[in-house]
Amino acid sequence: MKINKALTAALAAAGIGYAIGNINPAYVIGLRRGYDIRKKGSGNAGATNLMMLEGKKAGAFVMCFDISKAAVSVGLARKLFAQSKFAGEAAGAACILGHMYPALMRFRGGKGLACLGGVILAFGVDDFLTTLFLESILLLATRYLCLVPITGAIFYPIYHGIERGDWRAAAILGSITLPMLSKHIENLERIKEGKELKLDFLWDRDGELDRIGFSDAD
Repeated sequence: MKINKALTAALAAAGIGYAIGNINPAYVIGLRRGYDIRKKGSGNAGATNLMMLEGKKAGAFVMCFDISKAAVSVGLARKLFAQSKFAGEAAGAACILGHMYPALMRFRGGKGLACLGGVILAFGVDDFLTTLFLESILLLATRYLCLVPITGAIFYPIYHGIERGDWRAAAILGSITLPMLSKHIENLERIKEGKELKLDFLWDRDGELDRIGFSDAD
């Protein structure tokens, strides 16, 4: 009976997380501008593509929104299902998956970086700062933004599981690892072609877009 209650609570938490993950501000902003963001630029319904199309302010807004929705998912699930040991992990993982594969958008969403950051932040500022520090070192060494979500999706579930002392926590969060890796295969291919965005994009947007041959008419 206890197992059934725990499973039911975890599934309910996942349902809440997935539903919240479906809320995609990048897609909504694109529609208000008269286009489907999934058919322009990189084709990604997320902050980076919107930043390329609409500028830094719009991209920063979307990034903050996506971080917040993931953090809210975890916090809400932990509050509503306090009796469930893994409600937060279930909701967090489901929110990321809901962002990447939203039913409301025919399963074509974003790539999950900001949502991953929100999930990590929800589990603790220390977790977030530790992950941010390690990923910053990687980013400075490689200069490729896309490597942050790829490595973060591998590192944090393991770190979280060790920290909690429970492999089940790692397994639940680890459910996002392969989906997130698959979302970034095209980025890895663009690295080989020399057409992937680098860290320089944050202060030299136009220069980086010119370097990779980006056109918002794509």
